[in-house]
Amino acid sequence: MKSDTLKILHISDLHFSSENSISNKTNLLSKRFIGALNLHLHRKKLFNENQKKIDAIIRFKKEHNIDLVINTGDYTALGLDSEFKSAIQSIKPLLSSPRDYVSVPGNHDIYVNTKKSHNLFEKYFKDILFSDMPKYVTDRTWPLVRLVEDNLAVVAINSAKANISPWNSSGVISKKQLDSLDAILKDKKVKDRFIMIITHYAPRLSNNTPDKKLHGLKNANEFLKVCDQVKNGAIMFGHIHKTYHLKREDKIPLYCAGSATMKDREGFWMYELTGKNLKARKFTYSSKGGVYVEAV
Repeated sequence: MKSDTLKILHISDLHFSSENSISNKTNLLSKRFIGALNLHLHRKKLFNENQKKIDAIIRFKKEHNIDLVINTGDYTALGLDSEFKSAIQSIKPLLSSPRDYVSVPGNHDIYVNTKKSHNLFEKYFKDILFSDMPKYVTDRTWPLVRLVEDNLAVVAINSAKANISPWNSSGVISKKQLDSLDAILKDKKVKDRFIMIITHYAPRLSNNTPDKKLHGLKNANEFLKVCDQVKNGAIMFGHIHKTYHLKREDKIPLYCAGSATMKDREGFWMYELTGKNLKARKFTYSSKGGVYVEAV
């Protein structure tokens, strides 16, 4: 007999890297080359146990009978084909049922402004990039809607874009998507469900302030204005490598998954949805047992 409670795992920012990311001559003097230098000098050591931690997440999914996995992006470090291959191979058990996995790309997945870069995420995740309400798809693949059981709607919005400058990692949600999101939230098939709106960028930091101009979501206020018509729901995201929950008076809450694999900051959320009541449980990684444990 199926439980009346849906169990949802929310992970983000896995950041798989490639051994040859800095040796590719086509990257010289580009944002990707500068990013590769930073990766090899600093960031890579923070994500050098990815597979061990992904294996622990796979076990967690099985042990907790997770019904749905949400991933809010940044599978890669530099948006390289080899990094996508590593990531998709690593998380394959989480993708066992494409219908039960919903995701958006992060800014590292659309790292440079080339046609190939934009297409790689869609190439590797094509099996999960479908919508139960395709009439609302207005911007490439987005937004996409997943209707789960009779009480949950997951609405996925892409906020990631390529930036030319190495120092700019900001995001934006297109007007097409915002208009479509507004229409989705008013649709009778969606509005009476619990609604999870997922994207990569944080509309607010843990102290309820906007992120920095060169790191944050450019039109965060417009995004929140559309989302705040929701009576029962939440906004889920990543990008900030810190797992946090932000309550907002008379408005839907925000949940940042942080990074599931970054050394000393590993974390994610498990949500339990019964009817329209959401219980959120925060988990962190224990290096002693190689398992994720509930945060105190």
